[in-house]
Amino acid sequence: MKTWITEKQIVGTGIRTNNATPEEIGQLWEKVTASGLQGDIFAVYHNYESDFTGDYDLSIGTEQSATNALTIPAGHYEVINVDTSQPNAVFLAWTTIWQSDLPRAYHTDFEHYAQDGSVKIYLSVVD
Repeated sequence: MKTWITEKQIVGTGIRTNNATPEEIGQLWEKVTASGLQGDIFAVYHNYESDFTGDYDLSIGTEQSATNALTIPAGHYEVINVDTSQPNAVFLAWTTIWQSDLPRAYHTDFEHYAQDGSVKIYLSVVD
């Protein structure tokens, strides 16, 4: 399902990483979890070097208005609903995405962890 989102300002912490180093991503999540973030949480994938095989920036935070906020640009995104009843559900959803033929733009992708426990992945796609 393709949907339009408005621009969001995200404040949090981040790293430069790639999919070959999942331990770095796990360590970032541990740091963020320990910080006690409240509300909806966004994991934003941006500054892609190439595609899912290259380096990218991963920032995790909450939506806030601040000077040093990361911007999720407005635009059309493909929305993937994650089946959170499965262990490693988000990783499984990404594995499916990487094997798909979605026309990904590799601009800004993000995961939205809602307070109700639902998770959605938003993918920037070619119009």
